[in-house]
Amino acid sequence: MISKDLARKFIEQVTQYTEFNVNIMDANGTIIASRDPGRIGQFHEVAYRILQGQENIVVTTDTRDYSTVLPGINMVIEDNGRREGVVGVTGDPEEIRSVALIIKMAIETMLKYERSQQELRLRRSRKERFVHLLIREKYSDPGELRQMAEELGYHEDIIRIPILVRAGKAEIDKAMDAVRAGSAHTKEDISFKLSPHHFVIFKTLPTDPEQLFSEYRELILSYLDPIIRMTQKYGKDVRISVGSFQSHFPEYYSAYQHCRWLEQRKTGELPAFFQDHIGEYLEDAVPMKELHRIYYLYEKKLPREKRSMVLEVSGALMQTNFNFPRAAELLYIHKNTLVYRYGQLKELLGIDPVASSRDRAFLGGFYLYLSRSGEQSSKELDP
Repeated sequence: MISKDLARKFIEQVTQYTEFNVNIMDANGTIIASRDPGRIGQFHEVAYRILQGQENIVVTTDTRDYSTVLPGINMVIEDNGRREGVVGVTGDPEEIRSVALIIKMAIETMLKYERSQQELRLRRSRKERFVHLLIREKYSDPGELRQMAEELGYHEDIIRIPILVRAGKAEIDKAMDAVRAGSAHTKEDISFKLSPHHFVIFKTLPTDPEQLFSEYRELILSYLDPIIRMTQKYGKDVRISVGSFQSHFPEYYSAYQHCRWLEQRKTGELPAFFQDHIGEYLEDAVPMKELHRIYYLYEKKLPREKRSMVLEVSGALMQTNFNFPRAAELLYIHKNTLVYRYGQLKELLGIDPVASSRDRAFLGGFYLYLSRSGEQSSKELDP
């Protein structure tokens, strides 16, 4: 996977040597780095086509079939035989072909180097290798995982939940030692320092479903109490992200990714529990391409001056569970004004989310689409 930081650093280097606009798209077809900062976060149709098909290069000269693409060359980025993303260079294809090939080769070389360095660091011991298989490789060999777990004394038929802790370089070891020294830490808890700022723990939980789901928060809070007290006492910047329940080693990868996603949300909660943000996670998981297919014409036909109103009203209402007085307060308007605008929304879209749960689901998806597209028509987006 191409990380945003790695892509951003590469763009910073490229900018020094070429004036061509370069975009790097991730495995979902989303621009994660660009010489033009305004492009970041946009969906790239040709990149998505390349990643979902077998083509390695697509040259675009006539862009009438694409609402988010300019003329140029787009090439697949491969790492260890996997299609990890796409690099696009904007310009006259004949003029930029050699530049695009060099950029593609440089990115793939950089990815190969980064991967080799990561593997070198993470394979220094059996436990490092085990943790690497758990959280770094999406499709690890279950047999190898179980064999290594057995060698390390970890049992699979135990419910665990991942806890990702981020702290300052000076505090990370103290935080990790404090948790490990606590009476609640057991030999079945899988803990490992991932970086100078992160460590992860797969904490064991009770198997009784009544106790598991009703009391796990209290158990986690008690377990993390040494870190929380240290944070409160010294005012340190610490983030704690608690992921999803798992009972099979091959699923630990996804549970850890839930922690990473939660950490990036910067919720301000200590700790932050993934269970409290599942709705947001599912929204983020919906590809922009799918939203585009559903809502593009609604956005296109919606009067430009009404888009902002629809976005604000729907956002405030959903945030307050359609409580009109509270939503009006969020928008700093009178309740009657909000009721009037809601009437406009109903008339424009032909829905009544207050009266219909189906219409509420429709509005939620439309709000997500408008938010991601920056209140612009998809045909007005840059490539």
